[in-house]
Amino acid sequence: MKSFLANVYPSKWQISSIGSIMLFLFWLFGYDGITFSDDVYYILAGKEFWNGTMEVGSYHFSSRWGAYVPAGFFSLLFDWDIHWISLISFLSYWATYYLLLQFFTSKKERLILTLWFLTHVYFLHFLTKIYPDSLLVLWCTLFVVAASLRFEKPFISGISMIFALFMGFITKETIVFLAPFPILLFVFDYNSKPFPKSFYITFLACGITASLLYLGYFWAKFEDPFYRVTSINAGHYVSEFTYADKGISSIIKRITYSPFLTFIERAYWPWIVFAIPGFWKLWKEKSHPEFTLAFICLMFGFWFMSSTLEFYNPIYLNPRHLIILIPFLSFFIAKGWDTWINSFKWKQLLANLLLLGLTYSAITWDWKMAIFQLALGICIWVQYKNFRLIGMAILLLFPAIYSFYYQHQIKQYQDLLYQLDTETEENTDSPILINNFLDFSKKILLEGNLEEMEKLIPIEKADSIIALKPEKIRLFLYQYYQHAYPKEEVDVSNFENAIPINYSLESSKTEGLIETRTYTRKD
Repeated sequence: MKSFLANVYPSKWQISSIGSIMLFLFWLFGYDGITFSDDVYYILAGKEFWNGTMEVGSYHFSSRWGAYVPAGFFSLLFDWDIHWISLISFLSYWATYYLLLQFFTSKKERLILTLWFLTHVYFLHFLTKIYPDSLLVLWCTLFVVAASLRFEKPFISGISMIFALFMGFITKETIVFLAPFPILLFVFDYNSKPFPKSFYITFLACGITASLLYLGYFWAKFEDPFYRVTSINAGHYVSEFTYADKGISSIIKRITYSPFLTFIERAYWPWIVFAIPGFWKLWKEKSHPEFTLAFICLMFGFWFMSSTLEFYNPIYLNPRHLIILIPFLSFFIAKGWDTWINSFKWKQLLANLLLLGLTYSAITWDWKMAIFQLALGICIWVQYKNFRLIGMAILLLFPAIYSFYYQHQIKQYQDLLYQLDTETEENTDSPILINNFLDFSKKILLEGNLEEMEKLIPIEKADSIIALKPEKIRLFLYQYYQHAYPKEEVDVSNFENAIPINYSLESSKTEGLIETRTYTRKD
């Protein structure tokens, strides 16, 4: 047993190969369909772009070329297969993983990086989706990795950083969190000998050129170089996920303890806890300052950045946006692994922080998260290091793999496609009322079949359909809304209240998550 455990670490080549294969298998078998949300827009916009019909306008998503242009290109390559279009997300993750591996020579550190990079459930959830956040993972990482080459290859470093920053910005504006990074890097390098003067000149020159070209485009097209800034600002309106309209107490809560609760609720807390030793070690040793400075910028941006310019309105911490932290957290975890392994004080601190997260999870009845943190806390105190690593590997891999099964079970996406297609084919005359989020997504769900799409009416328009007094009314209800869009319960209730007494329920059937009803008008 000892000889086996002594050789528990695969070779460097084997680790990178295993990590790449794991990532591909997660992408291949983890697909659970579209999210009926923003990804619908990016898929359709990408198709319109390559068809020459896409128009850039005031809607701020329309200027996110970096998100929908690649999606549209992959839709051409794979003939409108939504799963294969998401290959762009897989490639972004894989390229990020490859970039991070270059900073590790130790087999153990490579293995630890692989485990923590490939097992965060939210991170993996968007592996099979067409969202800008998954591409932003690559551009943020490339931006920082390129900075690490500023002494050895100043010209390549400067050009690559601007390229990554530009591509990131036209993908999603969240990358502006890294805007202070070059300034902090300059302060850090100021007393360096030699000072990388060529790098900063290249970076500044390329940055000015890219800015002029970008602003010039909007000036030429909309007669306003800051049109894009205005559209972004207008796109982040006051809503249920904003704070400025809810009083100063709401803002104070958001910029003090609320982010900690989000980190715990959305499974980021263990990654943050185990990253602390690595961050502290690198900061103290002034090693890899690019990663520590960039991470500070990202955290500060998430914590305090305003989503609007007219008034202070801290951004809503959507767990999807936070996935760009995973490469940095995984990097720190791997770099600091040996720091806490041999230190009682570090173990005590990590265990106490996990206990804090566990307590909150238990109070909120999130027993899965509570047990996960408890198990990780126990592993901290396991004496034999290889058993500790094997135990943590199992703890990390099991939730990641189970999350795919869980999503398939609560979503049953393929069954939805089959039943929706059957419903539209069999019912030629009657209007079919469907969930609003299905109506938003019907161009993808029905693959652009206009004749079938015309039969589908969002349930919120039930009143207007009933007013027409059709012979029959069909209801196609996808019960997944109770999990993902619970507020649509109001629309279902309104429909049931709106059906007049001169309509009778002819049939009702439930198969899996699909409930269908037929109402017939009384003569």
